[in-house]
Amino acid sequence: MATWRNLVTGALRLSGVTNIAAGLRRKARDARLPLVHLGLA
Repeated sequence: MATWRNLVTGALRLSGVTNIAAGLRRKARDARLPLVHLGLA
């Protein structure tokens, strides 16, 4: 689980998110957003 969280944290940082907690909450609201963010959907 720590590996997945670190991966997500790194992806958010690379995309310019400065507040990681807020970014995680925003992406968790819609199951499709993380996939779109990573270019998989």
